[in-house]
Order: sequence, then C-alpha cells, then structure tokens
Amino acid sequence: MIKKLRDKSKNKKGFTMVELIVVVVIILILTAVMVPQLLKYVDKAKQANAKADAATILSQVQADYADAQLTKTTYPDANTKVGDVVIKDKGTAGKNEAVITITSTAAADTTNYKEITKFVYNSGDYMVTWENNKWTIAENTTP
Repeated sequence: MIKKLRDKSKNKKGFTMVELIVVVVIILILTAVMVPQLLKYVDKAKQANAKADAATILSQVQADYADAQLTKTTYPDANTKVGDVVIKDKGTAGKNEAVITITSTAAADTTNYKEITKFVYNSGDYMVTWENNKWTIAENTTP
C-alpha cells in the first residue's frame, strides 16, 4: 500500500494551485509597476510627434509667408493649408489647425518686412506654441 502511494506521488506532473497563484500574483505586480511607466513613454512620444509636426509646419509656413511678401500677396488667405493643417491668421486653433501672428519690424513703416512672431498648432491632443524662438507644449483643452 505504501509502495503504491509512493509510485502515485512520483508520477504526478504539473503545478499545484499555490504555485499557479504565486505566478499570477507576480505577473500582476509586474504589470502594476510597468503600465504607468509605459503610459508616460507613450505620452512623451505623442508630445515629441506633435512638436516635430509643428516645427515642420512652421518651416513651411515661414517659407510660404516669405514668398507671399515677395509677390505682394496676402498670407494666409481663406484656403491656406500645409498638408492637412489649416493655417489661420486670427482666432484660436481648432483641431488640426494652426494660427500665426504676424508683426512688422517697424510698426509705423508698412513697407518693411513683416515676420511671424507667434505660431500655435493644435494637433488634437496637444497645443504646441512657438514664440520668441521657444517651443512650449500643453495638453489640449479645446474639444
């Protein structure tokens, strides 16, 4: 009889319930620690993407604006777009829109070169602002 019990205990394969619970608890602890960190990395990546998009759009807007001054045309006009982004010169930037502020180098002289002094881009998630050659990123609060 004792020999049969020993043989049965030697032939048992697999994990006990306690071992499985321990493994599940360890996985849950690791997940609880890792998920917030991963979410931070995803958020940083989205911010970097919004800033890179804004920098690219600003470069194109500056080039288009300089060209518009040479040809004596108004910029931006009602249909100005850079890629899928609508460029406006007044108001606030809605989703996938940018607003530029243009000022003259000399306020009294309208023949002087005017430049873009502020640029605001709304990616939908973030509001990216360029002013005084400095970038700032804020979470978007407009719907």
